[in-house]
Amino acid sequence: MAGQDVTPSLWDVEDDETAATMRVADMTVAPVGTRDVEEFCRRYHYTGRGGSAMWRWGLWHGVTLMGTIAYNMPTRTTCESVFGPDHFDKVWHMGRLAMAEESPRNSESRLIAGSLKAIQSGHPDIWAVLTFAAVSAGHIGYVYQATNALYTGTGGDAAYLVDTKGQRRATNQGVKLTIAEIAERGWRQVKEPPKHRYLYVLGNKTQRKERMRLLRLPSLPYPKAGS
Repeated sequence: MAGQDVTPSLWDVEDDETAATMRVADMTVAPVGTRDVEEFCRRYHYTGRGGSAMWRWGLWHGVTLMGTIAYNMPTRTTCESVFGPDHFDKVWHMGRLAMAEESPRNSESRLIAGSLKAIQSGHPDIWAVLTFAAVSAGHIGYVYQATNALYTGTGGDAAYLVDTKGQRRATNQGVKLTIAEIAERGWRQVKEPPKHRYLYVLGNKTQRKERMRLLRLPSLPYPKAGS
């Protein structure tokens, strides 16, 4: 219609007329905002929530956002499990990865690789990134395997909360909730099997070799469906 603003929305991938011919090679990885992560997770992530996002990047095709990835700090106990208590502050957690259904093959790998490169460049004090694949959601972690992450067994939170609206909540809401407090809110606790745990060790060849020497987690064969 004449005079109508036809500028595509950053989120409306389906409105991008070039979607059918998009190539991963033409996409770039650049920072995004908290709202971008929340919206993409609402649409495309199994939790429906953006979670705790302290550092964020997105996969862009021109002005159209194809996916988002977000990182945060895991608990100190989790951090210490990687390189020990002396290096607890050198570990991040990849908390969310959400990609539009219209994105071409290998888009997730491109976003992971680009964001890890950005971390190495902008945050050289970070040695490694942990991420988890939820077995309860049918995830094995094939995209992490495709991007050469180490498989270190299982771990992660074994439970989560569901509020009165059916929305998933973290098990820790700033302060640890007791069973009575959970019940008082009308929430319920859902237990799930341990998640598959993957690790990206960052740095140049020499740095990775030294960090692997300090690694306290095992390096195991990749799991497959049904294993």
